[in-house]
Amino acid sequence: MKQHGLKYLWDHFEETIAAIIILIMAIINFMNVVGRFALKHSLAWADELTLLLFLWATMMGAAIAFKRGSHFNMGLLSESGGKTRHIILAAAVLLFNVLFSVLVMVTGVKMMLNQISFNGILPTLHIPQAIQGVAVPVGAFFMIVRSVEGFWETLKKERQSEV
Repeated sequence: MKQHGLKYLWDHFEETIAAIIILIMAIINFMNVVGRFALKHSLAWADELTLLLFLWATMMGAAIAFKRGSHFNMGLLSESGGKTRHIILAAAVLLFNVLFSVLVMVTGVKMMLNQISFNGILPTLHIPQAIQGVAVPVGAFFMIVRSVEGFWETLKKERQSEV
């Protein structure tokens, strides 16, 4: 079934953001390599921007893993033992995923607030360091959302198997 509009955008949000980020990183790194070898001059800001984008790509990648169920889960245990056991284990995985993600989010918010309070500036880009730091709570937010969505999908599949 083909998806349209906002549903499609929502279902592919993290992949789209990650793909754009990785494309930008590749272009920047290519330009920097050409600059180093052909022009004997590197772009001072390229490494810093690549690291900033890498953090964003990593957090989007974590959210993608949560969405796809590629993270820690108990697939082997939940595939046997019946519907009730499957739902209980899915709820346990949801609980651990959300707790982990909340811990990451809280830590990320503290880091970002610290960067803001000290007026942290990235030295070569001359932009607030918090632009880098906000990637952590944003990624954790999507990890929570995708974990909950995965749990609801599991419940829907179990209900459909009753029929």
